Amino acid sequence: MKHNLNSYRWCHNKAQGYLNACVGVFFAFCVRFSLQPQVEAALPLFFFQINTIVIAFFFGTGPAILTVALSVPLMSYFFMAPFGEFTVFDTRDVTILFVYATYTLLVCFLVEWLRREQYRAKMAILVSESRFKLMVEGDNKIRELLKNLPPHKPE
Repeated sequence: MKHNLNSYRWCHNKAQGYLNACVGVFFAFCVRFSLQPQVEAALPLFFFQINTIVIAFFFGTGPAILTVALSVPLMSYFFMAPFGEFTVFDTRDVTILFVYATYTLLVCFLVEWLRREQYRAKMAILVSESRFKLMVEGDNKIRELLKNLPPHKPE
């Protein structure tokens, strides 16, 4: 089963994943926004990263990339100084956004790869179980045929 072309189908409902990605970004934003008075500029991407990793685990890379695309403007507008405005990014902002994008995309692709391998392993188990059942049934049929053969007379 080295070349299982259906391994990308490990997630059976990708459309639900895109909806959950949007809802997850909303909840990550709400949690981070409620903590804004306490943490201010610290950890601007923490909750968004957690959301992206969870979405990648359950729904794959596509919805996870959507969370990154939605999170970056929200994060840069609301949680990076100066708050509440888009300004020219300085090197610190670029570094934060670069780290967020590369880290989360790397994790997303690794999770996708692992989930595909997990799906391949499940498919290999199902195929081997069905082959085993076929072998047992075939063996039983051969035994019944041999049992019902008339005795052989030596000449």
